Amino acid sequence: MKNSVIYMRVSTEKQAVKGYSLKYQEEILRKYCELNNINIIKSYKEDYSGKNFDRPQFNKLKDYIKKNKKNIDQFLVATWDRFGRNQYESLKIIRKFQSMGIEVNAIEQPLDLLDPDNKLMLSIYLTVPEIENDKNSLRTTKGMRKARKNGCWMGIAPFGYNNVRTPDSQSTLAPNEKAHLVKKAYEIYSKGVYSIEEVRKILISEGLTINKQSFNTMLKRDVYRGKIKIKEWGEEEEQIVEGLHDSIITDELFEKIQRIIIGKKV
Repeated sequence: MKNSVIYMRVSTEKQAVKGYSLKYQEEILRKYCELNNINIIKSYKEDYSGKNFDRPQFNKLKDYIKKNKKNIDQFLVATWDRFGRNQYESLKIIRKFQSMGIEVNAIEQPLDLLDPDNKLMLSIYLTVPEIENDKNSLRTTKGMRKARKNGCWMGIAPFGYNNVRTPDSQSTLAPNEKAHLVKKAYEIYSKGVYSIEEVRKILISEGLTINKQSFNTMLKRDVYRGKIKIKEWGEEEEQIVEGLHDSIITDELFEKIQRIIIGKKV
């Protein structure tokens, strides 16, 4: 009787509830092992992306296999995309397990990896999910850039703002109870009397809670004048657009601060 380690993985809530759920993967893996007289000595369930192998449960699995390799004959998954969605990294792990004498296979896409001709099919099984990931990533990037061009704020709110939604559900920002500290920081520094760090220390007693580096960055962010900076991407140049959110400072004050900062660097 062969000893096997089985591994189940989902990366989205939709997968976890429908489709290739962890429960379904475990059921078919256990049924397969039962029918083929295979002893399951360890099982791992993962709720994590397959883009790389730096996953909590997979790291535990690797440690277990390293310590118990003499007692393990197989490593089984339901399909190859449950194993990984990165061809290069997946092949590295497969070869590493093979070097320990452990067979790696997917029960619904079985391959005899000792047959050289099956290397092409393995590459296809591993590459298709990677291409899907790349397409999803590209769609996400394009979607987020389009939202930013429309003035939406995509990400965690900076100091002085809260994440909110517009009436038509667009992501944006709203000044909070700390906004006055941002405005005061710009106003004090604009006098040209104090250094950035001196301004930060003045405001700490009034409730400022950000560190030196973050405060430095705060004085250079277009978001505080009601604008969104969109980084360059591909052939698109960097651009600054009007945000949907209210500004905390004026354009004039922001530009004055930048001139002071640049002047002190020269």
